[in-house]
Amino acid sequence: INSHIKEIINQSQPRNLYPPIQYMLAGGGKRLRPILTLISCRAVGGQVEEALDAACAIELLHNFTLVHDDIMDDDDMRRGRPTVHKKWDQGIAILAGDGLIGLAFQSLLRTRSPQISQILNLFTEGVIEVCEGQALDKEFEDRPRVSLDEYFNMIRKKTGKMIALSAQVGGLIGGGGPEQVAGLEMYGSLIGKAFQIQDDLLDITSSEEVIGKTFGSDITAGKKTYLTIKAREMLMGREHPLLSPNRKRGWDRADLHSIREFFEELGVIKAARQEAEGCIVAADRELRVFADPRSREELEAFSALVLNRKR
Repeated sequence: INSHIKEIINQSQPRNLYPPIQYMLAGGGKRLRPILTLISCRAVGGQVEEALDAACAIELLHNFTLVHDDIMDDDDMRRGRPTVHKKWDQGIAILAGDGLIGLAFQSLLRTRSPQISQILNLFTEGVIEVCEGQALDKEFEDRPRVSLDEYFNMIRKKTGKMIALSAQVGGLIGGGGPEQVAGLEMYGSLIGKAFQIQDDLLDITSSEEVIGKTFGSDITAGKKTYLTIKAREMLMGREHPLLSPNRKRGWDRADLHSIREFFEELGVIKAARQEAEGCIVAADRELRVFADPRSREELEAFSALVLNRKR
């Protein structure tokens, strides 16, 4: 995947477009989405080489969302390095994000598959849904209350859609039947739900050195995470100074450590871990559409990888 991405983006000019894109893609990343595309293709009997262009397209699209997300949240770090808009400026970062979308579609259209029209439609729908999810995420910042159902709908679009798309596209390219492709889509959506809940957890429980981004950035930005929403639900109408909707932003590290301790005492962190684990178990159940256990092995290993990730 990394080698193929380098081949896709081998230009050096204009210098305000390609070097920032290359910088973003060279920063590491787990490449989970393209890996899921490839193993989903193999699970239905396809060859991974057939899905490589589509897999890389999904990774390019994912990185577009990260570049623009960092601008909107004014995050300083991504993958342990300065974000694109901090290393250059906002205008160049926006341009890099736009370029990544174009390169993603260009890569996708190299895919040779009888299902390319359906894949292209699904990919385009994915772009729109990710933007809808990001819009909801921003809207929630200014709302005093958000329900868990609203939160789950938001992360289904913002995070779950891209991971579901990864599995679904892999299944289509590999020649999977309708039942298998539908099972892969639901599997990916549940993995995405678990993934976002874990991200919410890591934001406040891990260190910058491990996760590679600013500690407590979601809390500082006023985002409605699983933790903050579940805490308000468990408080049953009682207010807490750290969760007050009237609290002005300007968190320091002492505040962030205090809210982490509060979440632990209230049982919110335990609840989040249980929710994520439940999603992984449910995702693996969707793999019953594969009668041959050998077809499920890589996907079940992928589930375990997501469940046990530390960053």
